[in-house]
Amino acid sequence: MWNDKSKKPILVYLALTFLISFACEGVLIFIERTGILSGILSGIAGFIIVTMYRGITVACAPAWTMLILLKKHKQIGGFKDFFLRIFKTEKRLRTVIITVAFFFCYFIVCMFSGRYQGDTWYYSLFALPWLAAGIIGGGMEEPGWRGFFQPALEEKLPFIIATLCTGAIWAVWHIPSWFVQSIGMSSLNFFSFTLNCITLSFVMAALYKLTKCVFACVLFHSWTNALGNIFSMDFLSIPPDFKLFIICTLQIITAIIICVFVDKKRKGLSNRV
Repeated sequence: MWNDKSKKPILVYLALTFLISFACEGVLIFIERTGILSGILSGIAGFIIVTMYRGITVACAPAWTMLILLKKHKQIGGFKDFFLRIFKTEKRLRTVIITVAFFFCYFIVCMFSGRYQGDTWYYSLFALPWLAAGIIGGGMEEPGWRGFFQPALEEKLPFIIATLCTGAIWAVWHIPSWFVQSIGMSSLNFFSFTLNCITLSFVMAALYKLTKCVFACVLFHSWTNALGNIFSMDFLSIPPDFKLFIICTLQIITAIIICVFVDKKRKGLSNRV
């Protein structure tokens, strides 16, 4: 997303992303607590309004931040340039194949490790419409977190430390969602959520290194959210789900191996040049 030759405003990105999302989430929390719009926000219509509001403001806060920063630093001319950077990739067919492979592998992971929440097998077909909806409801976080923040940290910290920091900060960024009554995130175990964010940070770091495509991460993030509506991924359930913990650990190890391999291969190519 960012011009590699330009200084990366990491702290400004964090401050602006947290400010936008926390302020917008705070408005929603205030409205819910005071009940001033209880008539409008009740029922299915209210749920749709809240979901759309959060998707456009809170979930897209990292994308809005990147748009502002790229525009401020004169790296883009407008929305068109911004979206071109999101869709940019080195090799399209290779990106499609790798992204589909990640989709399939994550579905298998969920099948073996997550507790199925549907009544019948075809309930999983709902993942497809949720995938589309999830692009705004989570996927558009990726221009910020994977497209900018993670690569910027990797220039200052070892890969594993940078990814752990990205996952932890990404989880903390979600905290206000636990206070929004209408979306149900308060029912999730925050520590399990944090471990999941760290795991996905490693997986999406591998996906980004393999494709150099932000949109691949956008789609994969949306896919994980869609499957999250079908499979329970709670590490710290009672009793604790050690099988899930082991599988997520294997995902992290696999992602690290992929990233190290890709980095060594690219360094080798650059040294030849």
